[in-house]
Amino acid sequence: MNNRKYPTNLFFFGLITNILFRFIWLLVPGIILLIIGIFVKPCLYIGLAALLLDVLLSLIEQLRLRQAFLAESDNPDFKVFQDALSGAGDWKENIGELLNQKISESQNQIQPDDDVENE
Repeated sequence: MNNRKYPTNLFFFGLITNILFRFIWLLVPGIILLIIGIFVKPCLYIGLAALLLDVLLSLIEQLRLRQAFLAESDNPDFKVFQDALSGAGDWKENIGELLNQKISESQNQIQPDDDVENE
């Protein structure tokens, strides 16, 4: 049984990020059409439709990310990431600790080359 929870604030942060940056090709024309729509009614409706499509596509994309996060994975590194995000405590602190742990592990794996002399 999978009892992971996707953080709600991360979901909404991702949704807003998708609206603003991933589907910017719908956001900018939608806003421009809304401004023109002040004077021309059909542009107002087209602009609203573009913004609604932007929100719907962003919501679908974020739901797909959430579903991928909650699914079981065979990748051990991704499992550690899932546990850090959905673990007890603040998810930001958990991710920070995970990153620090991974950085220290990678630094320990780097061995200085004995053949190279310092000048």
